[in-house]
Amino acid sequence: MNLPTRREREKADLKERILGAARTLLVEGGREAVTMREVARRVEYSPAALYQYFPDKESIIHELCITDFSLLASVLLALPQDGGPLALLCRTGFAYLQFARDYPEHYRFMFLTPTGGSPPDSPEQRADPATNAYVFLLGVVEVAMGEELLRPELSDPHLVTQSLWAAAHGVAALDVCRRSSEAWLDFRAFEERADAIIHMSILAFARDTALAQRIFRQVQKEQRGG
Repeated sequence: MNLPTRREREKADLKERILGAARTLLVEGGREAVTMREVARRVEYSPAALYQYFPDKESIIHELCITDFSLLASVLLALPQDGGPLALLCRTGFAYLQFARDYPEHYRFMFLTPTGGSPPDSPEQRADPATNAYVFLLGVVEVAMGEELLRPELSDPHLVTQSLWAAAHGVAALDVCRRSSEAWLDFRAFEERADAIIHMSILAFARDTALAQRIFRQVQKEQRGG
């Protein structure tokens, strides 16, 4: 196996710093805040030299979209598959919420920045669960429907997928955007809120609530290292 040279490592590190600076600018001020000059200033690099890596700011933002959405997709693809689709739905919920906690600036850019993040734009990438986490979740929902594990009146897999996503997104967004100094609110711990939304969601959508209860408890124990 060929190890990257020092020059290659330096180039990769600088590229990551460029993307990080652009992500921060997008979160702070939207698309208009991203300029080649400001990105260069933040990475302490000359604007002229920055063009060796990216021809313009749109190419930086495009690369950032691919990088961040692929990262989320890779997290989901790495989840254990055992236990069936209901278990995988629970794991997906936990992983999504943990992603928001581990990568708050990525999450803000992807889901909370107007005209900021957007999924891959080619048809091939949009249909690929390795680059589009929505496709991954939709696939799990479709398998659950095919195995008649969801309530019979739930016939639209996209509606179910988007409803599950919306529930998890609400918890993630509150965690990412909430100020730590909000003394007026006795905010529950992240783990409690994550458990509650995933538990309520799987019980609401499952055909057999007793089975869903057992599966949730198993995955919850798994998440806690038990």
